[in-house]
Amino acid sequence: MTDSAARARARAAADRDLAARAQTTADAMDRTLQQRMVEVFTFAALPSLRGFAASDEAGRPARMAIANTELRAIVAADPNVRAATIVDALGVVTLTTDASMNADWSQRVFVREALAGRLHASPIVREFGEFSQFYSAPILDNAGEVAGALVVRVAAQEMWSALASDAMVVDENGVRIADRSDKPQILVALSPLMPDVFTRTIAEKRYGAEVTQIPATNLTDLANAVKRGNAAPLTFRDSQGRTLRAAMRQLKTNVWTVVAFANEDAILSPWRDALADQLKLVGVTALVLMGLLFAARRGKGQRSEAA
Repeated sequence: MTDSAARARARAAADRDLAARAQTTADAMDRTLQQRMVEVFTFAALPSLRGFAASDEAGRPARMAIANTELRAIVAADPNVRAATIVDALGVVTLTTDASMNADWSQRVFVREALAGRLHASPIVREFGEFSQFYSAPILDNAGEVAGALVVRVAAQEMWSALASDAMVVDENGVRIADRSDKPQILVALSPLMPDVFTRTIAEKRYGAEVTQIPATNLTDLANAVKRGNAAPLTFRDSQGRTLRAAMRQLKTNVWTVVAFANEDAILSPWRDALADQLKLVGVTALVLMGLLFAARRGKGQRSEAA
């Protein structure tokens, strides 16, 4: 086998492994997101929450106690749930288990989506001093109209637990919302955001109320590949200058992309080890042959002297 063929085989084997890891991770993350979205949708159908959300200001005090008890039970039952909140049809917080009471969330994407009648899972946000996610679902009144929304904030570790090592998740803006590299960079863009995208994300508090800047690296090749949705294997250089081989798979739930990667030096190291072993074998063989040749010549010389 030629040297180039051996390297090609090593890369091809790595590409298959990376593609499998990217797909497995995407599937696991989809399951995590969908299970939580369905759960929040189920909670949003509870009669106590529907009755509170559908009531007018005069009727809400009478329904507040039981609705508040229900929200607190949702939080207490799951260690990953940080808060449960009800917003009205205008996007204002009317009941919550955290410090968000009376906050205007009308510009938050997870609220707009729920008030439009859709389930939603937000990207990772930095809020209340930690990384978390917002899940939201519409709350319907008896006529089937959207009366408000239920929002559940969940610890980011729930989604991150589905992420394998040497992988990251990038959202539609090219921002890393999960990263299990040796030097993770959460809420850092692959390449600088366009001014209009940056302005919109900050206005919407897309990445949390505590995020006012979105730093970026210069992984332009990877950022462009993510935008294209390219499923073919690709090579890029990371911020440390290392050459990485990668495979990508998009999630079904959100417009997010899993990128599984491996250091090309590690990919080619078995080939280099095999090549080194071959060179050693060639060297040893050459020494043995030289020894045999020397012995043969010496023996021939001794026979000539004896004659």
